Amino acid sequence: MKTSEIRKVKMQARVIVGNFNLVVSDLMVLSEQIELQEILAGANEQTSTLAEEFLSFSQHKKLYDQIRFLDTTGKEIVRVNFNSDCPNIVPKEQLQVQLKRYWFYDTLGLNKGEVFISPLDLNIERGEVEQPIKPMIRFGTPIFDNRGQKRGIVILNYFGKKLLDSFVQVSFGTPGQSMLLNADGYWLKGAKKSDEWGFMFPNRQNYTFGKVFPDVWRQVSQSESGQLQTPEGLFTYTTVYPLVEGQKSSTGSGQAFTPSKNQIAHRSYYWKIVSQVPAEAFELSSNGLFIELLYLYIGLVGSTGIGSWILAKASVNRQMTEIELSKSQARLLELAERENLLKRCLSSHIRNSLELNTILSTAVAEVYKLLQIDRCQFLWCYIEDESIRFELSHEACREDFLTPLGSSPIEKVEMLSQAIIQEKFLQLDNVLTDARLDSVSRDFLLSVGLASLVAVAIYTHSNRLGILVCQQTKDAHIWSDNEVELILGVADQLAIAIDQAELYNQSRAATDVATIQAEKLQKALLQLQQTQAHLIQTEKMSSLGQLVAGIAHEINNPVNFIYGNLNHIKQDVQQLLELIELYQTADVTPTPKLQAYLENIDLDFITEDLPKMIASMKMGSERIRQIVLSLRNFSRLEEAEMKSVNIHEGIESSLLILQHRLKEKSPKIEIEIIKEYGNLPKVECYPGQLNQVFMNLLNNAIDAIETLLVMLPSSINNQGKIAIETEIYDSKNISVKIKDNGVGMNEEVKKRIFDPFFTTKPVGKGTGLGLSISYQIITEKHRGTIECLSEQGKGTEFWIKLPVQQSGS
Repeated sequence: MKTSEIRKVKMQARVIVGNFNLVVSDLMVLSEQIELQEILAGANEQTSTLAEEFLSFSQHKKLYDQIRFLDTTGKEIVRVNFNSDCPNIVPKEQLQVQLKRYWFYDTLGLNKGEVFISPLDLNIERGEVEQPIKPMIRFGTPIFDNRGQKRGIVILNYFGKKLLDSFVQVSFGTPGQSMLLNADGYWLKGAKKSDEWGFMFPNRQNYTFGKVFPDVWRQVSQSESGQLQTPEGLFTYTTVYPLVEGQKSSTGSGQAFTPSKNQIAHRSYYWKIVSQVPAEAFELSSNGLFIELLYLYIGLVGSTGIGSWILAKASVNRQMTEIELSKSQARLLELAERENLLKRCLSSHIRNSLELNTILSTAVAEVYKLLQIDRCQFLWCYIEDESIRFELSHEACREDFLTPLGSSPIEKVEMLSQAIIQEKFLQLDNVLTDARLDSVSRDFLLSVGLASLVAVAIYTHSNRLGILVCQQTKDAHIWSDNEVELILGVADQLAIAIDQAELYNQSRAATDVATIQAEKLQKALLQLQQTQAHLIQTEKMSSLGQLVAGIAHEINNPVNFIYGNLNHIKQDVQQLLELIELYQTADVTPTPKLQAYLENIDLDFITEDLPKMIASMKMGSERIRQIVLSLRNFSRLEEAEMKSVNIHEGIESSLLILQHRLKEKSPKIEIEIIKEYGNLPKVECYPGQLNQVFMNLLNNAIDAIETLLVMLPSSINNQGKIAIETEIYDSKNISVKIKDNGVGMNEEVKKRIFDPFFTTKPVGKGTGLGLSISYQIITEKHRGTIECLSEQGKGTEFWIKLPVQQSGS
């Protein structure tokens, strides 16, 4: 009896730990839902999908009173109530704020991957213990988005009754009365209902195990496990630690809106399992045996040998019964551990992979290994019109047992296929003796090596039907209740996994379609922006070209008139001066009036200065003519087709247009132009478009130098520099480099400088079109390249490479 009691409390401890591990596994599955991350990313339309996932989970598991997702303010985003085995999604208007609940704060304060587990207590509604009482444990974990920001929590309200029922089931058929105590000695499960949950009721808070059995509690509370016998009976006890590292708890609260007093580490969360065999049980057993022996002795004195034999046989039978009970308990514990291990393994794979093939392959392999059967299969069932077809999807078995994929012997036996579809479950312990099989079906199944099987139908939300089949091929096998329960549990897990995988595939397909559409829209938008930019810049440059051409034309006519008459004026003036000189050398006496006028006008100065003035006028006219020529070269409106031109002329005309920005003009700076022109051949191009490029680059260089002066007045000593270098790159290409010592750019700006409408200049100073148009002109119109080399605070260099001949490249 003592040995049996020790074994029983140890097994009860393992059952409790196994139940905790299963719930934590379920919690992690729910917290890693794809829809949850999409909601955190802003996809609020996924809230209904997440609610459906929680509802399906609640329907399959039947373990949780509530499944909830709450944000960091305590507001419920999704809640599913079990609702007396009729789970439902709580409407949005009925969702509550749980900000003041102790379990909300205790869970929200955890780090990523940590789990909060509340004490086992009674559910409280509206400040009172709910009636009938509802034992509850809350499991929670914080939720983080892709940026590592904490965004809320997922909470499972686990039915404590499920845990207590499994705790009691282990003790069936044993003489001891099992009790579960918390660390303070209050009964969580006791011999009488009135003993339980004393800490939840003010009038019973002094009623503990320690008050009733003080000597026993002293030893139980101070040691991990043991056994002692007192006048009250035989007490066997052990300590169970349900939490593992990374899991935390707190003292909880007996009131609805009161925070927990202290946090509890995983080794401080423990319960005491105590089993009591009353002293009366020993006395009754002893008295009954004494009377029985007395009657036997008096009535069967002559049959002492027979009596001895009967007693010996009874003793042996009792010992055999105890051995069988021990083996049965061990098998039960082993199966429970195997079931928990299998479910944790499946849950882990569901979290780690949403690939359906991976999930199914793992499931059949684990069932095959843990049940130690000959074959485990997963089949897809297709019902078309009135025909039923099974297709083998995954299989785990010995290599010499492999079945060709896509086939299954089940579809050959109508009785089997109909039973699986209609009843959703089929169990054949022995094909040879099962009365449901006719002789033809029996012979066929035996011929393909099938001795016994269990099959479970799995229906998904997408109306697909899967079948999980476990088979023995050599010998008949009587499937135990525990084995069947394990297979049904795996089927429930698979149903959830398949639904999740299908939702994931649908979501991924929708995402792919949306991505393609977004790429098309982005491409169309980019083309529209480029077209818009090109039109704006073309119109701008066209207007500028027309203006420049008009000004050049209007200036050119009078300048040509002036320039053409200067030579005649020079000749006439020279003749007049010679005439005055001859007049002065002649023997003529000027009148007093004439003599006074000559002295007044300073004839000698006029004679010397007038030729110089005419020469200056000629130089000015030539300068104006050069400016007009440069303006006409810049506009080149008449050159819409490609033409071989001197690149340097375009650069010089652009510099001429920008001359007013290059000279020193307070508060700006004087900018030095450094030219290093190579001996370039004429380049086939659109001259007007290339002039736009040079104009844009030079204008940006001037802006960059002025910006640096404003930011750091002493950085370039009021001396800006723009270096222009041209050279022959190779036999087919020339290069133009324009470098400044201005403000420069960082990497982020460099990546976007050629994007339409992107600018770093203040509003009104830049349109974001110049470099975008320049890029198009160089790369698309001239099949060249343009690169930017820049570093913040150290200036910028643009490097243009152009083919000399467009038609030949």
